[in-house]
Amino acid sequence: MKALFFCILLALSVSTFAGWEFSHPVEVGGNNEKQIYHHLESSNRSGLAESDGRVAIVWEDNREGIPLCWTAIKNKGSKAFRLPQAISNGECYEPSVIGIGSGRFVLAWEEDARVWVSLADSGKALSLSKDEAGQLTLARIDEQNLFAVWAEKAGNFRRLMLARISVSGNGLKVEWTVPVEDRQPNDEQAYPSMAVNSDGSVTLVWEDRRFKHTSIMAAHSRDGKLFSPPYRLTDIPQARARTLGAGMGSMRPTLGSCGPSCMVASWLDKRDFLSGYDVYAAFSQNGGKFFGRNLKVQDSFGENIAQWHASISANQKGRVVAVWDDDRDGTSDIWLSDWTGSAFSDNLAVPGAAGPGAQVDPIIYLDDSDTLHIAWLERTEANTTKLKYANASWKD
Repeated sequence: MKALFFCILLALSVSTFAGWEFSHPVEVGGNNEKQIYHHLESSNRSGLAESDGRVAIVWEDNREGIPLCWTAIKNKGSKAFRLPQAISNGECYEPSVIGIGSGRFVLAWEEDARVWVSLADSGKALSLSKDEAGQLTLARIDEQNLFAVWAEKAGNFRRLMLARISVSGNGLKVEWTVPVEDRQPNDEQAYPSMAVNSDGSVTLVWEDRRFKHTSIMAAHSRDGKLFSPPYRLTDIPQARARTLGAGMGSMRPTLGSCGPSCMVASWLDKRDFLSGYDVYAAFSQNGGKFFGRNLKVQDSFGENIAQWHASISANQKGRVVAVWDDDRDGTSDIWLSDWTGSAFSDNLAVPGAAGPGAQVDPIIYLDDSDTLHIAWLERTEANTTKLKYANASWKD
């Protein structure tokens, strides 16, 4: 019955639920002559971006026999993506992309144990790190400026570094680089996510092990040069979790700007250790100087199973969308929840990304026209993957 239901959904030209009207999924960068294993996991999961109607997706796959990063762009008004273009010449990992306006994109990736950036289509790569580094992510300030943050080795551990970058002709220029904390790290800092307020101030969230278990930490800066002392974004561990170790585990934070002074963070959280990771979120109404109470995103139907690959996106109108994958219906599906203004909505399976088979690793981007862009991986019977994309418009 479940298979028949989803076959009917896929036969429709569009699918509608909870206000979202979805397009048919399209495959991106396919190469049917080879078995390809795609990888969408990246710093801040920012593998999808929009710029004046153009859409860009970045990923890593093995089509050339080694891990390489690729980008594919869909022009405004087109249903299909152009043929993928390689981002680098050597082995490449964890690519990210951001739109900076006027149809342009900036790419970021890890290569030769360093982090790199370039303008899409320019071919001029700029190295940001001096030592072993990775997990680079970007945030736009305006059409000519952006921030980059990454984790770079400093002594025995990695710490966060931030750079301000400007667009210079057909290339990029580093204006300055600073550590988020001046002191040497006493444990790992990893997987930073970043968002910029309308006044140019910036907020960071990341995985941090200074408390001997992985917590989500946050810090705020007025200008990106001097950051506030980091503070814990996650609530204090419950007493029952403390009995099992140093504390609850949290991982893979993502961050979005939801208005002039609004920030929203999401992450995977294991405070309810019996059911595995849950999706949690928290809001800030002062631009990231402080976040409020932690909110569970998945509904009661997803309570007793683990959630994976959570991501959140927001726009300046205050709309907020969270996605992840879980197998509450027997196979891995992509699930979505909207912020209603007081709570996260009932979870709904994304049409075309749910049903028979395994649908995993969702990434999203919500643009200012309230168009939701979503990409994910579909695992085939041969245990390879297909990269799928769809978009959705909000219908009142």
